[in-house]
Amino acid sequence: MSLELSLRLRRPLSAGLMLAVVGGAAGLWPDQSAVAAGPFQPFIGEWTGGGQITGSNGSRERIRCRANYVEARRGEALAQTIVCASPSYRIEIQSSVEASGQSVQGSWQETTRNVSGQVTGTIQGGRFVGAVSGAGFTAQLSLRSNGRRQSVNIQPSAGDIADVQIELERRRG
Repeated sequence: MSLELSLRLRRPLSAGLMLAVVGGAAGLWPDQSAVAAGPFQPFIGEWTGGGQITGSNGSRERIRCRANYVEARRGEALAQTIVCASPSYRIEIQSSVEASGQSVQGSWQETTRNVSGQVTGTIQGGRFVGAVSGAGFTAQLSLRSNGRRQSVNIQPSAGDIADVQIELERRRG
């Protein structure tokens, strides 16, 4: 999968936060009406919501997000765009992933800083569990969707971000 991420910040963003946002974004938005019965079906569509970023120092900050997931290859591939903002951050991410059975692989790129990496994991029954890796960082990801609500949890292994939790709801068209 490929993920492109454009990031404009009011303060410097750690690799951990970039990873967290990228990972959280990596696979969750398209239009349900045109979706084939593939493993990404519960994620396809437009989503909005928010959550919280917890810093490694224990600080917490609210974040608002919107996402769009579009299926490809009869539901076996997914393109994703996510935009999240808080008082301190603005993050724009694009990603692309592909499933082979329950295995998911892809790549991402943060275009503003020219940072890139890979996404790997497994998907089954509306749940993706995996990791995002790039130059000098990794993060664990957990995404769950029932088709109407989506939960995203990202836990970077280093940097100034310890945890990102986001709750999204499908937008009505």
